[in-house]
Order: sequence, then C-alpha cells, then structure tokens
Amino acid sequence: MPERRLSDRILAAFELACAQRNLPVAEALVRALDLAMTNEGGPARVDRRTNLGPVAEAYEKLRLLRAAGN
Repeated sequence: MPERRLSDRILAAFELACAQRNLPVAEALVRALDLAMTNEGGPARVDRRTNLGPVAEAYEKLRLLRAAGN
C-alpha cells in the first residue's frame, strides 16, 4: 500500500464526518487539514500536493453542511 500524506488521511476522515453529518468533527478536521498543510510546506515538505481541488471541495462541503444545520 502506498504511503499517504497526512492531509489525505485527514480528508478521508473529513469525508466520513460529512457523510455522518457530524459538523463539530468536520470543522475540527478542516482545522487539522489547515495545520497539516501549513506544517508540510517548505523546501523539505512531505505534502507535494499540486492539485488543491480536494481541499477546495472540503471547504465547500463544510459550507453546505453548516447551511444544512441552520
């Protein structure tokens, strides 16, 4: 099994939280995603993500989940 980036694992957990409509956990995971991607930056970075589409999609899903709760 190929090694996955921490941010990939956080995104997978985020997807599950959204599927379960668990807003508090989804919000915490987006904050963790922000931290992981910030910490993984720099010249020796582990996260060499070139496609930020999944990250942008996570923010949109969180927005929709928040709207559904109101």
